[in-house]
Amino acid sequence: MTLACLKSLYQQTLVQKGDVILKVFLCDDASTDGTVEKVRKNFPEVTIVNGSGDLFWAKGMEVAFSEARKSTSDFYLMVNDDVVFDYSMLSSLLKAYTAANSIYSDVAVVGSIKDAITGDWSYGGKDWNKKWFKDVKKAVLPSAPYAECKLANWNCFLLPETLAKKVGNIENIYEHAMADYDYSIRILKKGGHIVTSDQYVGACSRNETKGTWQDVSIPLNQRYKLLHKKTARPVKSYIHYCKVAYDNFWFYWFILQYVWIAKTSIVYKLRGYRV
Repeated sequence: MTLACLKSLYQQTLVQKGDVILKVFLCDDASTDGTVEKVRKNFPEVTIVNGSGDLFWAKGMEVAFSEARKSTSDFYLMVNDDVVFDYSMLSSLLKAYTAANSIYSDVAVVGSIKDAITGDWSYGGKDWNKKWFKDVKKAVLPSAPYAECKLANWNCFLLPETLAKKVGNIENIYEHAMADYDYSIRILKKGGHIVTSDQYVGACSRNETKGTWQDVSIPLNQRYKLLHKKTARPVKSYIHYCKVAYDNFWFYWFILQYVWIAKTSIVYKLRGYRV
């Protein structure tokens, strides 16, 4: 999967033409499956940043981003290695950036990703509407020349160096999730803007919810345990996120997740009894 992602990056049309110089920083968190050896053999130009063996997504990205920022770049492109990109991906991102940058001085671009099987939207930009009893996040589909959004998944995210200077690094308080939304909110608070690519730029299926804290078929007490895993919403990380996202109302939103989990478990049981 990692090799396929790297191949799709280096075969970008703009890279092949020499219009874009690509320098890749890959965080390897002490993997033991031979990926590093294959990367070194097939892509010797990749800079491999070694992790401690206990990193997850957010901390792994923070380690790679910190190393990348030591080099001079015009843009940083955040990428998940489970995405296979269209060869026009960079062209689409830069096209949207140029169009939006003619209006906004500080703008980042999130690449719209589709499911490899269904072709439906899987990751990208989202609208964000905070209601009292529900935090509504709705997918923003790609649209020409771009579509504005408030939150961005970092499966594919183009960040200009000038904006990275203003916002800073990824918060290292996050273990796995929420760091990309946190960074999106920090961009908005700095007066920046986020837009989507004008078309889908790659393929990646969504993560399964089965067996996670979002799986309503799992007993309630088990869902709460799963919620606190490093790969979900550990308490310390989620408190920090709530303070960034909801300011003075952070505690309300922190507690609301437990209420929502209980409610969905009860509804699932009641429906089961009716059957």
